[in-house]
Amino acid sequence: MTGKGSHPEFVTALARGLDVIQAFSSAMPEMTLSEIAGRTGLSPATVRRSLLTLAELGYVRQHGRRFVLTAKVLQLGSAFVESMNLNEVAQIYLQELVDTFHDASSLTTLDGNDVVYIVHIPSNRPARLRQYVGARMPAHAASTGYVLLAHQSEHQRAAYLSQAPFPAFTPSTPITAEALQARFDEVLKSGYGIAQDAIAFGSIAIAVPVRDHHGRVVAAINCSADSTRTDRETLIRTRLPALLRASDQISHQLARYPALTLSVQA
Repeated sequence: MTGKGSHPEFVTALARGLDVIQAFSSAMPEMTLSEIAGRTGLSPATVRRSLLTLAELGYVRQHGRRFVLTAKVLQLGSAFVESMNLNEVAQIYLQELVDTFHDASSLTTLDGNDVVYIVHIPSNRPARLRQYVGARMPAHAASTGYVLLAHQSEHQRAAYLSQAPFPAFTPSTPITAEALQARFDEVLKSGYGIAQDAIAFGSIAIAVPVRDHHGRVVAAINCSADSTRTDRETLIRTRLPALLRASDQISHQLARYPALTLSVQA
């Protein structure tokens, strides 16, 4: 997975150890050494050294020929949550949205072609999508993806669109450069992005940008609902004003905690 870093002091062993951790997923929660080697592209000898080191540190446990992650891996993510003061910056405002509308609400940032969930407050209703902090979603099928991509530079958007067509998850997924450019134009004109049935049938979400104290878009927040219970016009009329207020509050908090702004910038 990991290529050789450009910095002369790049620690290849550390990069490979992180590759091993990230190889585990819901589809592959436990694996043999050879399976991990296959998923990472690393040699079995390299994977073995990484696994032994991670096991010694308590991040991996072995049973028979198979390896699993331990709960200690959660400390890596919790360090980010705590050090970035995410409760004060965003969680309390997203929780207000969830309490008011009973939608799920998230703060995401852009990483490559995906949006990454930095904060996620689930709905108290059954969810169609499996969302959680650290989860990734293709940006071309996400309301926050439309917002974040639309506010990139013209050069960055062109580079992204040059990769089209993108995978279709439903007939409503925009996959061509033309379809996505139309979404970006709509975001820049209206100030919000909407994705309906783009990643799965029955899902609809509306998103707005979050800006730093320089006015740069560094993240996006959304409300995600069931499209069988609400529609586009209702989202705009009811959720959009509340989302904009939450965005202003989060942007204000970012000025108090500039480390988070630096962390989420692409």
